Amino acid sequence: MAIPNIFTSAPLSPHDRATSTHHRQIDLQSPADLAYLQTKLSATARSKIDTHLPPTNAFPEASTGEDPLRRRVEVLVDEYLGRVWEGAGGNVRINGMSLGECEGVLKGGEQGGEIEAFDNKLAQRVQALSAQIESHTLALANLRRNAPGETAERYRVNFEKAREEDERRVAELSAKALEDLREKKLEIGEFERLEEVKGTWERGTEELGELRGRLGGTVEKMERARAVGEYVEGR
Repeated sequence: MAIPNIFTSAPLSPHDRATSTHHRQIDLQSPADLAYLQTKLSATARSKIDTHLPPTNAFPEASTGEDPLRRRVEVLVDEYLGRVWEGAGGNVRINGMSLGECEGVLKGGEQGGEIEAFDNKLAQRVQALSAQIESHTLALANLRRNAPGETAERYRVNFEKAREEDERRVAELSAKALEDLREKKLEIGEFERLEEVKGTWERGTEELGELRGRLGGTVEKMERARAVGEYVEGR
């Protein structure tokens, strides 16, 4: 009977693969949490190896003084843990980011950089501010769409009211002015130089009569001269 190798992962069946895609993701606060889990799992595996394959000096002929079987088990365990972390990488998120997105950040952390822990309250505040921005954006869009028409309508109403008020005031002032004129009496004083103007008008009338008489004689003379000219030309 063959002994199954626990260090090799068998391919998942379609059912297991479909089920595994619905597993809840592991949310971590910082890359240090992931490093802690990796260190803890490696230490646990090392403890199990020490329990079942304790260090021994039974192989002095080995150049390193290590048990070849133990060394082989350690290699297989390390490879297995590497595959475990590689497979779990898709279900682990750090500060809301996947491991691929945090790869550069993780390298920076290894060089001594620090990453601020994920703040749920700050995230909620950002979401609230985003909602406010969206609300104000919608309000601004409504203003751009409705404000011109509403402003024009208000201007038209105010203009009509002002025009009606002006017409009413003009009518009142006109009626008052007409009433004042009716109440006043037109007083005409004595017309100066009346006799002089009358005499000038009479003389002008007489001169026009004389001019009309002379004009008739002139026309008659012109008619006779034209008749004589036609007679002469005819001969």
